Amino acid sequence: MRKALVLLLAACLMTASATLPAAAVPERAEAGLRAYFVITEPKQTAKVTAAIASNGGTVYATYDAIGVVVAHSSAADFATKMRGVEGVQKAGATRTSDLPADIGAPAIPAQVPETPSATPETDRPDMAQIGADRAWDKNPGAKTITVGVLDTGVDDQHPDLKANFDATKSASCAYGKADTRPGAWRPVGEHGTHVAGTIAAARNGTGMIGVAPGVKFSSIRVAEADSQLFFPENTVCAFMFAADKGVSVTNNSYYTDPWLFLCPSDPDQDAIAEGVRRSVAYSESKGVVNIAAAGNEDYDLADKSEDDTSPNDSTPALRTVTNDCLSLPTELPSMVVVASVDAAGAKSRFSNFGENKINVAAPGENVYSTVPGGGYQSLSGTSMAAPHVAGVAALLRSLNPKATPAEVRGQLAQQANDLACPPGSSGECIGTQANNSYYGEGMVDAAEAVGAAAAQPNGAISITKPSDQLGVGGLPAIPLLMKGTGGSGEVSYSATGLPPGLEIDAERGWITGVLTPGAGRYKVTVIARDGEAKTAETTFFWNVWSF
Repeated sequence: MRKALVLLLAACLMTASATLPAAAVPERAEAGLRAYFVITEPKQTAKVTAAIASNGGTVYATYDAIGVVVAHSSAADFATKMRGVEGVQKAGATRTSDLPADIGAPAIPAQVPETPSATPETDRPDMAQIGADRAWDKNPGAKTITVGVLDTGVDDQHPDLKANFDATKSASCAYGKADTRPGAWRPVGEHGTHVAGTIAAARNGTGMIGVAPGVKFSSIRVAEADSQLFFPENTVCAFMFAADKGVSVTNNSYYTDPWLFLCPSDPDQDAIAEGVRRSVAYSESKGVVNIAAAGNEDYDLADKSEDDTSPNDSTPALRTVTNDCLSLPTELPSMVVVASVDAAGAKSRFSNFGENKINVAAPGENVYSTVPGGGYQSLSGTSMAAPHVAGVAALLRSLNPKATPAEVRGQLAQQANDLACPPGSSGECIGTQANNSYYGEGMVDAAEAVGAAAAQPNGAISITKPSDQLGVGGLPAIPLLMKGTGGSGEVSYSATGLPPGLEIDAERGWITGVLTPGAGRYKVTVIARDGEAKTAETTFFWNVWSF
């Protein structure tokens, strides 16, 4: 997420204060202009417009399809009064700070001056890690698919991005109303441009290549220029805009400010959560596949207890939270939630986790991608992991544009490569090798998404990988752990990276031998050949340790 491009940046911004319960609302010091959600039944917002005015408010934006009104008021008791109005289901402040003065005529971010770069296309270990480098020749994605980058804005003139930019589906949603003026979508930080490059940077011989270099992307700026925060009304606007414009996939590398977790016991936070929940549900009803970063707090999302970073638009205070408090949009059921792994496939130390909270994993450390002004930079965070998955989702949609969001989520899970819990993590990493609290279903696979990994022309050889974890000491020999099956003619197998003491039977595809006691992590690649043709390949990580 953008909150922690520098790992755990939020921790550096904490302000020590007394503990507040989840329901506590910071007192309002002055009567500045604030933003509110007023929530009704869908298509019933017109019935409360008069009450908004009579209680000291004005309507700024209306999302009648989902029953959400964005209202402004300087009256400190506005939300309290609106909760008593007939037809109002929920009402609450969307922030604990005043609106900026320029909300009536927000400035368009200046175009970042370009610094020409003649950097040749750089090898991307993260792309090889998910098989994107093998997918590009098979299917780079279709121009009919647009991925919405819901973020800080994107430099649409970057040499690696401008060919794939879709201006017709781009806007600024700052303050909660779509601004489609040319350039309104431009960046107020580097984050969104970096995310866009990972998804869809062009294959043009310079810089880098995105996971899906053949698809389009749009910039839907959620962050406000002055604070770079992603307030709830901006988030709702972005999901509604993406859905109504026909965006196919969205990437969401943020949480909805100013609350890390939204608790239903607080009426303001409850209203925020309802508004965001409805906008995401609306987008899914329109066929949008939504991808979200898991977050960078190294937090167990299934075992919440405290939060000392919220509200981040005023004065954070330590508060008690429970599992009823949710990080949105990440923890909504329709989201594909992405954890970050390092170059060896292990959980990044900053990545959030949690039983039944993570769907898939992707590389998120030292990811090299585009930044405003024509440059490139390596950044780390689950913000960097999520766009890898958004790119794979775009590839899946390119092959089958009519696939439902549920079907795309199912394909991402089915195609992911299992990652087992690492040694010594039993207290945190819960579940099986196939699905656990660190990695969900495992590492996303771009090659399999387009059929590049499944190209087996001479007999459909398959490789079943062994357990990722082997205990040594007291085990005199390793049983036959892996078998390649299928094929015709002369089938042979080879392997690189095996732990010392193990070898592969070149004819049968079995791994045998006696392990030398010790500890280590090995990247193993097994290739099957039918005659001279390479028909199957699998790469996995093998943890070996002593009892």
